[in-house]
Amino acid sequence: MRNGESQNQCPHCKQDIAKDKAQSAPKISQWLTPAQVQLLEYADHLDGPDLVKSLKLLHDITIYHSHEPLDEAEKDALFTVKGFWECIEKITE
Repeated sequence: MRNGESQNQCPHCKQDIAKDKAQSAPKISQWLTPAQVQLLEYADHLDGPDLVKSLKLLHDITIYHSHEPLDEAEKDALFTVKGFWECIEKITE
């Protein structure tokens, strides 16, 4: 890093961060219930990639290996599971 009048400053050392560029923590409108806390504690002990593999396996078994037709509620549930594992994948990246 060079400093002085005509010298460059390290881009990682800037002290001035515009308010619109600064990230803030999301606001939580309510406290977590004991059941939500328990779920987060349980999920915290699981390995993210293994959890994603398990959810994908359940999804695929239900769709590709079941001989029973799926109704709309079951399709919605499978779509929710897919959204859940995609969120977990983003966290573990």
